[in-house]
Amino acid sequence: MKSAPPADTPDAAVAEVASSSTKPASSKGKNKRTAPTRTSPKLDADDAPSESSSGGSLTTLQKAMRDSLDGARFRLINETLYKNASERAKGMMQEDPRMFEDYHAGFRRQVQSWPTNPVNHYIATLSRHPPRTVIADLGCGDGALARALVPKSFTVLSFDLVSDGGYVVAADTCSHVPLPGSEGTEGEKSAGEGQIVDVVVCALSLMSTNWPGCIREAWRILKEGGELKVAEVTSRFTDVDRFIALLGAIGFKLKSKDDSNSHFMLFEFKKVARKWKTEKDWQAILAKGELLKPCEYKRR
Repeated sequence: MKSAPPADTPDAAVAEVASSSTKPASSKGKNKRTAPTRTSPKLDADDAPSESSSGGSLTTLQKAMRDSLDGARFRLINETLYKNASERAKGMMQEDPRMFEDYHAGFRRQVQSWPTNPVNHYIATLSRHPPRTVIADLGCGDGALARALVPKSFTVLSFDLVSDGGYVVAADTCSHVPLPGSEGTEGEKSAGEGQIVDVVVCALSLMSTNWPGCIREAWRILKEGGELKVAEVTSRFTDVDRFIALLGAIGFKLKSKDDSNSHFMLFEFKKVARKWKTEKDWQAILAKGELLKPCEYKRR
């Protein structure tokens, strides 16, 4: 059961988010001898060396084996993230921080085969917004959106399970985003108060089984009339109309839907005022995570 998130103060939230040679071996020795000159054997194509990320060299065969192991680890992490609640994913990342890096390295390799990357789409479209627009990137990965837009005078608040010590703030976005905002007053229809965010982006980030909680948090931190941009893999949707209806129940009105891409769908929503919801209401809403199936990557 999830309690209504507390409203943090704007000043505190902005402050929290904004802050966030070896000597060579001795050659001395007695009775030094010169090794005889030897002719290196000819290498087959699969044995030809290639540079590795660690600065050494790998044969083509070794590189293929490494990539296969990396791919298997990516698929295992991917399956775990999609088929469990965000709380378990957060615990896994805390126990093994490298898991976060390995997953996103694998993800970047997968996206290379796509016609376009939704993050690049949002970089382009958000660049046309007024300067100083406050954007919250929920499930930001390596913070690519912030890295591109902050130099252009946008405020991008990036959140994911693991912090990079720079752009990304650690947070379980399906549970609580450390930004101000309320869910209104019992018995009333409202848009809450205290919000500072103009746009929320969820680019391929509604992963855990409790992903509707992330949409709930998006509503809480957005100003009234604020934008919610969602990009998700097309094959994940069990029923697009029911997905739109669910977001409507949380407090979002559909502005546009773009399904022209072969790999993913783009949605734009507007935050609207809503009636107060009891915890029983929220339990029913948050239990509809099955509207998005796990994203499964095939072995390549």
